Amino acid sequence: MLIRTQPRLVRWMMAVALFGLLSSTPWAAGPEHEKEAPIYLTSLDFDECEPVVLRSKIMEVHPQKGMMIVAEREIRAMDVMMGGRVLRTAYLTIEGKPKLPTAFRPGQYVLVKGFQHPEGYIAASMVQQIEKPVEKKMKYKPVEMNKQSSQRRSAVRSVQ
Repeated sequence: MLIRTQPRLVRWMMAVALFGLLSSTPWAAGPEHEKEAPIYLTSLDFDECEPVVLRSKIMEVHPQKGMMIVAEREIRAMDVMMGGRVLRTAYLTIEGKPKLPTAFRPGQYVLVKGFQHPEGYIAASMVQQIEKPVEKKMKYKPVEMNKQSSQRRSAVRSVQ
């Protein structure tokens, strides 16, 4: 009985070792082996695009791909040659000074100016960090019925 189980055990151990070697090779598809290609825009037809201004919070940042997600919309960086001029996305601080795209973080508020592409993304000409917008609180007051307002209504009704 012992003689029969040893070859099975050896085959099982060889299979486990072989699987371990294959999973650690460069052929294995893992996040550390994948390189994502940048999505920088190199050409853009401005006749097909609509200007857009977006003021909201950054949800995701992917500087290696040249994009970020703001208010559930994909924002792509531009590096477009047009009429002999290069149009690049400007990344700015609150004061308006240049800032690296890698300095932006999820949760920051930004002002994005750019062009809405027909494919759905926004080609950004400028991304500027801004302060968190202050929410305006509305105070509701009950409407009082007084004599003057009722007199105006009755006067309007009698004229018609």
